[in-house]
Amino acid sequence: MINEKMFPHYHLIKKYDTIDKNLKWRKEILRKCAEDEEMAATFRQMCAEDCLFYINAMCWTFDPRDLKVPNKPFITYREFQDAAIEEGIHAIEEGYDVAWPKSRTMGASWMGLTIFEWFWHFRDSLTFLLVSRNKDYVDKTGNSKTLFWKIDYLHMNQPNWLLPTGRELGPRDPNRSLLHLKNADTKSVIDGESTTADAGRGDRRTAMFLDEFAAFEVNDGYKVLNSTRETACCRFFNSTPQGSNNAFYEVVHNTAAKVFRIDGTYGLHWSNNPRCNQGLYTSHKVRERFEVETLDKDFTGKVSTMRKSWDKRHYFEYPGNYPFINDGKLRSPWYDEQCARCASEQEIAQELDIDFLGSAYQFFDQEFIRVLIKEYCVPYLMRGRIAYESETLDPYGFELDDHGPLFLWFNLAGDGSFLTDRSYFEGKRFGLGSDVSHGTGASNSVTSVVNLVSGRKVALWKDPKTDPLSFAEETIALCKWFNNGYLAWDASGPSGRSFSNRVVEKKYHRIYYRKSEGAVRGRASDQPGYFLNPEDKAVLLRDYRSKLQDRLFINPSESGMREALEFIVEPGGRVIHSAAANSQDPTGAREAHGDEVIADALSSRLMTLKSGALAAEKPKAPWMSPAWRFEQEELATLEREREDW
Repeated sequence: MINEKMFPHYHLIKKYDTIDKNLKWRKEILRKCAEDEEMAATFRQMCAEDCLFYINAMCWTFDPRDLKVPNKPFITYREFQDAAIEEGIHAIEEGYDVAWPKSRTMGASWMGLTIFEWFWHFRDSLTFLLVSRNKDYVDKTGNSKTLFWKIDYLHMNQPNWLLPTGRELGPRDPNRSLLHLKNADTKSVIDGESTTADAGRGDRRTAMFLDEFAAFEVNDGYKVLNSTRETACCRFFNSTPQGSNNAFYEVVHNTAAKVFRIDGTYGLHWSNNPRCNQGLYTSHKVRERFEVETLDKDFTGKVSTMRKSWDKRHYFEYPGNYPFINDGKLRSPWYDEQCARCASEQEIAQELDIDFLGSAYQFFDQEFIRVLIKEYCVPYLMRGRIAYESETLDPYGFELDDHGPLFLWFNLAGDGSFLTDRSYFEGKRFGLGSDVSHGTGASNSVTSVVNLVSGRKVALWKDPKTDPLSFAEETIALCKWFNNGYLAWDASGPSGRSFSNRVVEKKYHRIYYRKSEGAVRGRASDQPGYFLNPEDKAVLLRDYRSKLQDRLFINPSESGMREALEFIVEPGGRVIHSAAANSQDPTGAREAHGDEVIADALSSRLMTLKSGALAAEKPKAPWMSPAWRFEQEELATLEREREDW
């Protein structure tokens, strides 16, 4: 519903169903105002009181893709643009940030700039700042891509009696210069900047418009985000998504910015645009086959569309013989054609679907991960912590605790909050993979526990504030609790070295030893742990992905599975977590950084290790001594266990 107090003249707007009818209404207004100065003054006041009336009666947009009518009257769509404009005006008046994640074709830049121009046009002493990724996108003479060109275009199509005093297009306008526009009547100004580390710093503005914010260079985006926080209480962040390794993702998901939504979904999605959603449909899987559901039941008739495998456009009767695409997504003939024109699924996710994770080149297949989540992910059954001797690290029970770091996907028998029953563990072999953090709260230290025979993940330990030495002790106690399970961990970096040193110091022997992943026949070295250099990390994650695809590793943890979608492939093939693409942690974050996935991958690695990768690290005993004979028997037993895997 339209806010009548905010838009008191909305009921007078003649949008109509065709451009020609709206133009006829506009021409009649202009004729009357040209003949009667009082009528012109009244009309100007109505524009000042109602932004939507002003836009639909006096503003124009430009679309060079339309060869027949590139210059179009700005007629807002009731379905989404009216609500977005209302939200934008309210954000400026109340002083809060607003985010507009969008599909292409939604007119978001025109809407945002027109809102700013309306305040500049009719309100006194306001200051606005427009920011884009480089200066040529902010203001450049004759360039229709720039933000200031769009504002100039609004004025180019307005009568003189509506424009501010002295406003004229061209170099003679004393109030217009590069990156600057002043209103001689209201004294309001609009200025522009390109992205720099100090954009807006030290400045004070009524509001800021940051266009295509996800396209900013990654570090520039975060710097602008930081530098502009004190500049304006209201910032407009407008963009299609480009993965999760940028400041726009953080604004949408991890700040208080008001994200524009309609019925709980992104409001600037193509499916809300009447030009794009004709013939809207979806499909559902029923007994191993998909069935189409037409959502736009009023739409029938001849439609044209394209497919990548076709050499030309084809025409069909909708819904009669239309070639529906059955993939469970929300689609339409327009959307089907746009997908055919996209070069990749990543482009579809970015330009059309407002899919932040899909808009990066994801390492794990998004749809398959969602299938696995649906098939296998369930809530943990018990949560708490293990109790162990501080010196020997020998565990003696499990304590239930709603805030504990240990999550179990199995039940322990017993009454009360302290459980010592070990019947679940009988006859089972376990592998434990650990990702080590600094313990400062920025990311989690994680240990994942897998049943080496069934391939099912059975437990998860995670905490962001446990230092590496204490984490090593917790993990050794876990290993002992899980039948002296095998342990692999990320030994790289200072945290990994600290963890390794404590494992060696505590003489826990059933551990992974470093080997070269690139070698055809990698041999174990005398260095304990797994070293996650870029090459070995990619090998580890590919192996884990393969086990998921073959359902050899069953992961019931939804947090771990969703975290997998945050891994992306950079140009050159390097696999990284999306947050690692940033040189700074912009949010002071208490967010996951792929820690559970790495722990899962390390534990899955233990399922397929060949001879030599696991060894007992003990002091060498003299040859043929009793200690030497005992050691050989122990190694033979270990070798038999490997063969059983």
